[in-house]
Amino acid sequence: MSEIKGQLLGMLMVLVVFSLVGMVLYNNFKSTTEKITEKMNDESVLIDAMN
Repeated sequence: MSEIKGQLLGMLMVLVVFSLVGMVLYNNFKSTTEKITEKMNDESVLIDAMN
């Protein structure tokens, strides 16, 4: 019985760790895409101003 509990606890810990890593990666990618979009919009404004 204790072996099953240990395996369940291990699986739960792995799920929690992967969820945390996934959330961190998602937030980083989201902020990076927002920065890229902002820079692209700035470049578009500069190009329009040159014409």
